Amino acid sequence: MRLILSTLSVLTAALKRLRANLALTLCAWLAAVTAVALASAIPAYAEAANLRLLRDEIRQQEERAGRSPFALLFRYVGAWNTPLEWERVAPADDYLRREGIPGLDLPIDSFARHARTAPLRLFLASGGETVFLKNAPLGFISGLDDRFRIVDGRMPQLAGNAPALDVMISRAFADEVGLNVGDALTIIASGVRPTPLQARVAAIWEPINQNDPAWFFPPQTLSDVILVAEESFTGPVAEALRNEVDQVLWFVRLGSEGMTGAQAIPLLSRIETVRARVTSVLPGSRLEQGPAEMLQRYQSRVSTLTTQLFVFSTPILALTLYFAALIAALIVRRQSSEIALLKSRGVRSVQILGMYLVEWFIIGAAALAAGLPLGLVFAAVMSRVRSFLDVDFSAASVPLSPGAQSLTFALAVLAITVVAALIPALAATRRTLVDEQQQAARTARPPFWQRAYLDLLLLVPAVYGVYQLQTGGGLFQGSADPFGNPLLVLTPALICFALGLLALRLIPLVLEALARLAAIPAWVAPLVTLRALARQTDNYRGALLLLILTLSLAMYSSTMADAFDGAMRTELTYQVGAMTQLFETGESTERVRPGQPGGQPQLPQRDIREGARFLFVPVSEHLQVPGVRAAARVGRYDATVNIGVGNRQVQLIGIDRSDFPNVITRFDRAWGGGESLGGLMNLLARYPNGVLVSRELLGNGLQVGDALPATLRIYGDQREVRFRIVAAIDLWPGFYPQDGPIVVANLNYIFDEMGGQYPYDVWITRDPLIPIDEVVAGVRRLGIPVIDTLDVATLIAREQARPQRQGLFGVLTIGFLTASALTLLGFMVASIITARRRAIELGMLRALGLSGFGVAAALTLEQLLLIGVGLVTGSGIGAVAALLIVPLMQVGVGPYPGVPAYPPRLAWESMTSIYVAFGVTLAFALLALGVALARIQLFQAVKLGDVN
Repeated sequence: MRLILSTLSVLTAALKRLRANLALTLCAWLAAVTAVALASAIPAYAEAANLRLLRDEIRQQEERAGRSPFALLFRYVGAWNTPLEWERVAPADDYLRREGIPGLDLPIDSFARHARTAPLRLFLASGGETVFLKNAPLGFISGLDDRFRIVDGRMPQLAGNAPALDVMISRAFADEVGLNVGDALTIIASGVRPTPLQARVAAIWEPINQNDPAWFFPPQTLSDVILVAEESFTGPVAEALRNEVDQVLWFVRLGSEGMTGAQAIPLLSRIETVRARVTSVLPGSRLEQGPAEMLQRYQSRVSTLTTQLFVFSTPILALTLYFAALIAALIVRRQSSEIALLKSRGVRSVQILGMYLVEWFIIGAAALAAGLPLGLVFAAVMSRVRSFLDVDFSAASVPLSPGAQSLTFALAVLAITVVAALIPALAATRRTLVDEQQQAARTARPPFWQRAYLDLLLLVPAVYGVYQLQTGGGLFQGSADPFGNPLLVLTPALICFALGLLALRLIPLVLEALARLAAIPAWVAPLVTLRALARQTDNYRGALLLLILTLSLAMYSSTMADAFDGAMRTELTYQVGAMTQLFETGESTERVRPGQPGGQPQLPQRDIREGARFLFVPVSEHLQVPGVRAAARVGRYDATVNIGVGNRQVQLIGIDRSDFPNVITRFDRAWGGGESLGGLMNLLARYPNGVLVSRELLGNGLQVGDALPATLRIYGDQREVRFRIVAAIDLWPGFYPQDGPIVVANLNYIFDEMGGQYPYDVWITRDPLIPIDEVVAGVRRLGIPVIDTLDVATLIAREQARPQRQGLFGVLTIGFLTASALTLLGFMVASIITARRRAIELGMLRALGLSGFGVAAALTLEQLLLIGVGLVTGSGIGAVAALLIVPLMQVGVGPYPGVPAYPPRLAWESMTSIYVAFGVTLAFALLALGVALARIQLFQAVKLGDVN
């Protein structure tokens, strides 16, 4: 009882102390909530993003193989072991039906069970004679009654006391041996004196859908099995035969549509538990199919992504912890006199720390309750992020659920937050009343990090990180993916933090110099402001550092996002060339030899000069499809050109010079050697046999204006064609010089020289609001075969949804928004508390004759000066970090990342909106500061004694 009363008294005292500092307590709670939410959001997002990939893999495998990877196939084969009695199989069957499969905690789409005997001799009893038909196994299938239809007869019934078994045979089996419904059969097993089974054909069946994924084997492989009711197999058949079970299997399809990340990871261990139990009950049985490999890959990806994102989020979490420590320091500073008084009266430091520990335990418990749901909100926002500060709220999100890993991360970060918050209290317990009075006048000594030169020491790992990026290293060197290299965030964070601390070392010196200059013309308000900022650096150091770090990371993140997004859009646009490529084949006029693989025309093929081998719909017909604005033919063929010193394999590109410019998304003059696309098309119009060639082909006696002999090989036809070089190019949209020199010619000239038309692709410009699937469906309705597509918008959306990329920008977006909110809140709180602590100074200035306007001007100038210094310093440090790091990134997508190159630049456009948001918010902070100070009367400020 005494312990309970003591605990209640401690909690009551802690709640009263928290209530006495309610505003600061709420700020501390907000910091803890933010830390918990950020920590729990990362595992939740990693599970959700990889679950989305898992579902895509499941869908693709179902389309490709016709069977879901989330299907389990347990099987026992007597030929590999020994045939068994049903009594030996029944325990495994009962376990799977009642406990094993339901215990997987996923919806069951279908559950099929099948058992069969070894092949038995089948005889037809007719007219007192028996005619041998064939050997066939006897068995049952359950769970697939809705997957086949009865062609004739009715379902077999339980044998009971009937003299003959009701059996069901497949339609293929009936046609093969000539059986009909009602025929009498005799089934005899092998061995000495086997017991014959009398049977009657009760039904003939056939599958409804041969490709139904519910079938454990293709239905045609089951056509020879004579089926009976399950009760007949486990009853009369089991009694009549010895070791009747030659093969038994259980096939279950699990529904994965509503599966969450919290279900996916434990599913692997559940499946292993079921497998081990079945193996122990039925030795020799095996799990032949299951999602173990896919789930292991999912688990590995979740673990890797969580680790990477947690490392990426370290700077943001550090800012959050710093804010919590800043608020804790403000609380302790407010209670510093009380702590010193308690120390002077014999209270031990451990007891004082115990009080603060209880307070932060209460704050942490409340933060955990609010932070976990907020973490799911953060994860949902991250799953919709396209780039830094670019969120698509209309995008679909996968189900999110807080898992054990989210709780573990949240508790770990919360514990670190509490430790960081207790550090100011620990420092306060070492000060006496004398120290407090000295501290009130001026800072006795610089902070620890200045005395230890931590700002300069932090530059060492920052420089090493830059060196690692220059040499292509990183924390995860197994992949060239820049989104998997945490040094891209850790290195600039170290640079920003080190330079931010260095700036805080230099700013007071600059302010002191400005104060000396302000004293010359006797400017009272600037002098008061600059003296206060130069001498009382503790009042603004924490808030200013938060502002500098937040803005520097924002500048770096914006520049990095601009580099990634610009490179992605530039390279994907170049890869496709137009908005969309339609891969079309035309219609072949040649007959295909039956069974020829790939449907290739039989050889020798028809000479195209004697008759068309392919028929094509005019390309202008594409414009009838809703959403298609322009269309152009583009063909890519193999060719060999003679360059004087030998032959060279090239990429021959045939285009319609009049339609091609209408579909090209972008063409840079630098790609055409300084010539515009229109100028190049005019050259092809002037010279029908003209070609644009890669610059690397020039030389060896070749130059613009020379003839270029070429050998064209198109769909088995070969012709010698002479071109004329009219211009040199370096790049051409949709094609890469790394794949071979590029030669661009008039498509009609190629067809004229070859003697006919050959398959080509169609590049289109379309309405971006109409989905590509609708456009393709419209083209196919015109009778135009479309094999596949390459669409810029689809590629961009796929790249933006890649978990590594989306996770990085999601962490940076959520981190910046939360850090900005905490920074502005910390700035406002520090300003109000500092102004209240300086109330006696301001009151004395009022008493000495300084007007109220002068006091307001001094305070306003102080805040504006701090804000200006923070904005300029933070932006400058972020720009330095971006200029050092971003050019070192191996950004790029597509077959050849970096082609064409996208030069990085500082993202001042993105920062403009950030500056406006900060300016508006800080204006409200100044207004709140003015309201708070307006409530302080002169007689309250100027008084004998100390300042509260």
